[in-house]
Amino acid sequence: MSTWTTFYVQTNDSEPVTQQLKELAGINHVEKGAFPGDDLYACYLVDENAMPDYLVIGKTQAGWVTVNHNSFNRLVDWGMVLSKKLNTKVILTMAQSVSDVYYFCLFDKGLKLREIEVCYSDDFTPINYGQKFDFEGEQPGSKQDYDGETEYYFGFEEIEQYCSHFGLTIQYEPGGSNWTILKNARDQPARSAKPWWKFW
Repeated sequence: MSTWTTFYVQTNDSEPVTQQLKELAGINHVEKGAFPGDDLYACYLVDENAMPDYLVIGKTQAGWVTVNHNSFNRLVDWGMVLSKKLNTKVILTMAQSVSDVYYFCLFDKGLKLREIEVCYSDDFTPINYGQKFDFEGEQPGSKQDYDGETEYYFGFEEIEQYCSHFGLTIQYEPGGSNWTILKNARDQPARSAKPWWKFW
């Protein structure tokens, strides 16, 4: 795992999710087909604050719709809107192993309940928002003891563990041909000739 930008909507019906995302992203071009792995991964936007203009929507497990996208934006506004309008839970996840940054955010019916972000490669103030889950310790992540001192680490495995408490498995094989693809067909913002994380 180098870069992971995926969020999840708790529903069995992907069509309302697709319609909401078309509005949020301002994309009308829709395709159906196999997961466009290489193309999606080659199209990450250079500006980490840019909104996604390439989204791949599918059902990878019962009860959840998966949305892969090409931006490192936290998408907090999208999480709020989707969870409120669809009256459900939305889980945002993001990880970048080169920069050593990890992000988890949970919304329920328009309310942000929990937001965690850490970055271990830079001088960074972690985000630890909301009431701790019942399964959490004193700090987000896994408790680790070193030479009599206790530390907590929050990485990709911890994101997986957090999601599992909500019946969500985030690792999956993106097979099949039942993916809905939203992407800008014109007026696309400038892209990097190589994945954006190569610049970090």
